[in-house]
Amino acid sequence: MTRSEWFSRVRELTLRLVAWESVSGTEGEREFAFRLHDLLRGLPYFATHPEYLQLRRTQDDPLERYTLFALVRGKGPRTVILTGHYDVVSVDNYGLLKEWAFDPEELLPKLLEEIRTSNPQAAQDLASGDFLPGRAALDMKSGLAAGIAVLERFATSEPAGNLLFIAVPDEEHSSHGMRSAVQQLPELLGAWGLEAEAAINLDAHVDTGDGSEGQNVFLGSVGKLLPTVFFLGSPTHAGDPFSGVGANFLAAELIRLLEANPDFADAEAPPPVNLRQGDFKDYYDVTTPHTAFAAFNLLTHTWGPREVLERVVAATHQALESALETLRARAARRGLRVPKQRPMVLTFAELERWAREKAGRAVEEAYQGLKTADPLEFSRQVTERLVRQARLEGPAAVVGFGSLYYPRARLGESPGEKRLLEIVSRQATQVSQEFGTPIGLRPFFPGISDMSFLGCRDTKAALEAMAANTPAFGKILHFDYRLPARLAVPVVNLGPWGRDYHQRTERVHMPYSFGVLPELLWRVCRDLLT
Repeated sequence: MTRSEWFSRVRELTLRLVAWESVSGTEGEREFAFRLHDLLRGLPYFATHPEYLQLRRTQDDPLERYTLFALVRGKGPRTVILTGHYDVVSVDNYGLLKEWAFDPEELLPKLLEEIRTSNPQAAQDLASGDFLPGRAALDMKSGLAAGIAVLERFATSEPAGNLLFIAVPDEEHSSHGMRSAVQQLPELLGAWGLEAEAAINLDAHVDTGDGSEGQNVFLGSVGKLLPTVFFLGSPTHAGDPFSGVGANFLAAELIRLLEANPDFADAEAPPPVNLRQGDFKDYYDVTTPHTAFAAFNLLTHTWGPREVLERVVAATHQALESALETLRARAARRGLRVPKQRPMVLTFAELERWAREKAGRAVEEAYQGLKTADPLEFSRQVTERLVRQARLEGPAAVVGFGSLYYPRARLGESPGEKRLLEIVSRQATQVSQEFGTPIGLRPFFPGISDMSFLGCRDTKAALEAMAANTPAFGKILHFDYRLPARLAVPVVNLGPWGRDYHQRTERVHMPYSFGVLPELLWRVCRDLLT
């Protein structure tokens, strides 16, 4: 196919996919998989081979959602996987333009008029004709469209090997789609007699400049953990502030220490930021808060759960010592002497052991009767109950993890990984030269992505540390992190680029995403299978 033919087809598919509203957690998300099934069912190949088009419901999911598996068979068992998510974030930030958020062609002139003076860069982009706006035009239905266009071409060729297209829901919230797909893949590959050679995630990237940051093959994906700290103070009357210490004061000192601090960043990953903090005291009196709870977003390049846990425990020790020293110094200015206290910092696993020593089997009651599906709130409530059972006294803190673990993913040294790296490097260079479009290679996709659940290679010890310190794991969070290692599928990210995803000015760069990207995908898939 020529560049213009790719462009025309991917643009057409993008407009069609964007028009199907699929906001996470809505009926539109559930329906999208069926609409996509019908679209592919209309292709001659799947009309003849409907058995290779399957919908599978997501597992351990309170909502009814489906993953679409679409296989085009060639010769032999070798298979390349193309995958991406179809759920999108809310359109509330479109304001008065909300009704056109899923209609890029109608939205464009209206959005351009509204932002002409308030957002010059977006206005210039849209006026240039190179960018298409709309919710999910970038993140990531243009990526799915490119994958479908490659699948279509594959079906009309005489392929060596097989191409398996997987469209998943729920990437924007808890990755139920990809977690389920990875658990369903072994049975599906076995039933179809396939061997996964490599996987390509089609997720989008943003670039505020000339495209050099967006036009890349990403050889890995950052890891993500959500460290939580439950603070236990020593309550005191507001009129007698030096006779105790408020839990919020302890929390504030840790937030001050960690917030956007490069000293607590893993290599070139962004530093941690606080995502939640509160004392959850639901009544007013003049006693300082007894407990507080904070959660921090922490992205990783090299650290696993054990390293993150150790660093957050050390930082919490430092913060509590600093807060108490500040309190003593302030008391001294009033001529008061506050006894030196030694704060205690436990991991969640240590707290649970303490509670079991004090409460025995009653510890299991801490996990029961919690009416929340939110892992972070579940973690807070379980920790609070165990603190009471362990009869822990402040000043103290408990460090754990409050949400789903996204492992680091990166190409390693196996023959399959080296081969994938060689092919994407060579084809990126060739397409760059032929199309006059620079395409680079970068080690990490900077945002969390579904690659984590295909490329996880964590050690047993790392996964045990994560599980033991995540209250919700095995209760309302489920995933067998050993499966990706067993599948051993090398994975990279190769998708569209644009600007401002999740914002109302979200827009995809069409010349690259519609014209260059599908050709690069096609060549990489072809080379992997020949």
